[in-house]
Amino acid sequence: MVRATNRSQNKFTFDTCVGIKAFESPNVASLLACRINLEGSEIHFSSQSVYEAKKLGFDVDAISKQIQKATGARIIFGKITSQMHDDASYLESKCPTLHSGDSQILSYVRATKTTLITCDRGLAEAAKLSGTSVVNPDLLPCDQMVKKSSKYPGLVDKAIAKPRIVKQKVKKLALRPGQKIVWRSFA
Repeated sequence: MVRATNRSQNKFTFDTCVGIKAFESPNVASLLACRINLEGSEIHFSSQSVYEAKKLGFDVDAISKQIQKATGARIIFGKITSQMHDDASYLESKCPTLHSGDSQILSYVRATKTTLITCDRGLAEAAKLSGTSVVNPDLLPCDQMVKKSSKYPGLVDKAIAKPRIVKQKVKKLALRPGQKIVWRSFA
């Protein structure tokens, strides 16, 4: 993943689904900013992504402001040219997972030499087949605990184990046998 960031000199293209996800849940943008260095970089939205977002009823300016605030990146709106349309048609003929909108976004990414950020697995697969750098935020590690060696290994093990012990005690006290915790009940 580091190679992808270096190759594009910190230029990324968000597809529609990532832009909307980052707008609806600022944690997605924070995750991306944390896992990929977006500070001072460029985030592109192609005219196809803008069209799709507007068609779904989203305010593109609000999306771009929220993403810029969360990531510290500069937002660029790019137009898909006729050459990109031709490349999109070629990509559709070569990649069966692409449809018209995705092929235009991928052709924009190829023309601008940016890294594609998408949650769409079909688009991600087509990007890999075409030799384009791609990042899927759904596959970024976000809950992994790295255990480092310490001068106090027993204390670290107890600190890591304590939430498991507390969880078991809560289950014993609050739940009847066979009952599960449903997080919706806490809302």
